[in-house]
Amino acid sequence: MIKIYGKNCIYEAVRAKAKLLEVFVEDKQIDKDENFIKMLTDKKVKFKTVSKKEMDSLFGSDHQGYGAYRDDYEYKDISVLFKNTDKKQVLILDGINDPHNFGAILRSADAFGVSAVIIPKHRSVSITQTVAKVSTGAIEYIDVIQVNNINYAIKELKENGFWIVGTDASGNMKAKDIDSSLSLAIIIGSEGFGMSRLVKQQCDFVLSIPMVGHVNSLNASVSTGIVLSLLNQ
Repeated sequence: MIKIYGKNCIYEAVRAKAKLLEVFVEDKQIDKDENFIKMLTDKKVKFKTVSKKEMDSLFGSDHQGYGAYRDDYEYKDISVLFKNTDKKQVLILDGINDPHNFGAILRSADAFGVSAVIIPKHRSVSITQTVAKVSTGAIEYIDVIQVNNINYAIKELKENGFWIVGTDASGNMKAKDIDSSLSLAIIIGSEGFGMSRLVKQQCDFVLSIPMVGHVNSLNASVSTGIVLSLLNQ
């Protein structure tokens, strides 16, 4: 079970028919947000009305009046990507540890139609209540695949027609040089360290983001949004 909170996060969980074990609504929202309450009622989602003090004790102070206990997130198997030959884009997160970055990356992934996000089981962030909150509901729509070994996952992707796109300041390719008809697995390196050496060696392309300012590094979630935008123009 994980806690999720925030209006958009609860709205998307209800809309996506996620298994919500218990839903809480702050009492002042009953009259203030009639449309949201009507949605819960129409979809036969039972909820409990509680005071702000109770909400704060359950979900902290950033709940916006809505919270829920959600069934644990079900990670998908990498085989879901190989069920058809349609063009796909997936993200591989090579050691992202900040839950805020992960949540923001999931939002960008949803916005650009990414099929799945692949993360390692160890030395990486997983889906937590913070990730769920920052994603504003994107966890309900993006398949997150957890693998034991990123390098082996890359090998599987290659065997199934994916081309591997690394991202690094030293990259020698621009997004416009990459064939848009290819299925791409785009690697986002860890905060501060970038891609690991073995992962970088497996890349078919290494992409750099064109920058003209004085700061030559970007937050991982910002980089993800820019790269996805460039590749989908």
